Amino acid sequence: MPIRVPTESRTEEVFPAEMGGSIEFHDVESDALRDNPWGDPHVRTVTVYLPPSGRTEGTPLLLLLSGFTGAGWNHAERPLYLRSTRIRRLDALIRAGRVPEAVLVAPDCLTSLGGSQYLNSTATGRYEDHVMDEVLPWVESRYRTGPVAALGTSSGGYGSLVLAMRHPDRIRAAASNAGDAYFEYCYLPEFPGIFRTLRGSGGPEAHLRRLLGTPTPGFGPRNPDVQALEMMAYASCYSPVESDPGTFELPFDLETGEIRSEVWARWLAWDPVRMVQREPYRDAARRLAYIYVDGGAADEYGLDVGARIFAGAARRGGVAVDFENFPGSHFDSVPRYDVMVPRLLRAIVPERSA
Repeated sequence: MPIRVPTESRTEEVFPAEMGGSIEFHDVESDALRDNPWGDPHVRTVTVYLPPSGRTEGTPLLLLLSGFTGAGWNHAERPLYLRSTRIRRLDALIRAGRVPEAVLVAPDCLTSLGGSQYLNSTATGRYEDHVMDEVLPWVESRYRTGPVAALGTSSGGYGSLVLAMRHPDRIRAAASNAGDAYFEYCYLPEFPGIFRTLRGSGGPEAHLRRLLGTPTPGFGPRNPDVQALEMMAYASCYSPVESDPGTFELPFDLETGEIRSEVWARWLAWDPVRMVQREPYRDAARRLAYIYVDGGAADEYGLDVGARIFAGAARRGGVAVDFENFPGSHFDSVPRYDVMVPRLLRAIVPERSA
């Protein structure tokens, strides 16, 4: 018998409609990233979403931070089949009247190793300064926007929490979808495999020389070569060698595989779970209008547990945090923006929220 395609079942979450708003790309010259140790570009493309009305004065500003190997311009690409994008979900929420209009800015903080964690580092460069002292002032001045909320997935979620706790005077609310937290669970279990990979490659520098010079077959999060690259990217952010710009230390010994406690302690100091238990970060978190964290029940990196632990640690310190555990994996992130965006906007502009 003939099979009819139930086209009436199509939804905008799966078949995104044409946007009502618009996207702009601007090249911003960064003094913070100029002459960074790895020679990464200091002129960065800043991606800006403008709402359907085109009005921006006083409009809330969403700071969207990308995950590892991502950049702001990725969110402006056409969606893959049966998928949407973060910017298109914001646009759909606005058109449906579920949220007030908002401007969104997405910076490019890629490094030669795939990510900066949105921190200043003598190995990578001053990416925290780039976001907070250059990108935000630039977009606020150009578009005369209103209060700021930060959000992101994975490393972007990590950056949202950390930058909000470090700059509560600038960022009023933060949302983290599967952000890096509780480093014992999200990083430590991968150390033995990465140790083996680096030993098999002839050491970290030989491994990086190959990856940076030759396309990697099967590039993806479960490729051992990419896992080793990713962990070295984190090391460049959490444990740079300040006396030797451009270099960093790994948290395990390359001969024995043992944890190097003094280096691992430097990593843990940047764990959001630890940060929210220390002043001044705990006080900063209390000052925020809203904090949201979540993770999928099948998250491959245990980041649902990390989010739960962060929420518990924050609440014990008197910080109000919304935590949600949803069905899905680390990579089921876009639908979560239908949850995060309305809550963030309601928190920073309650009188205008739908």
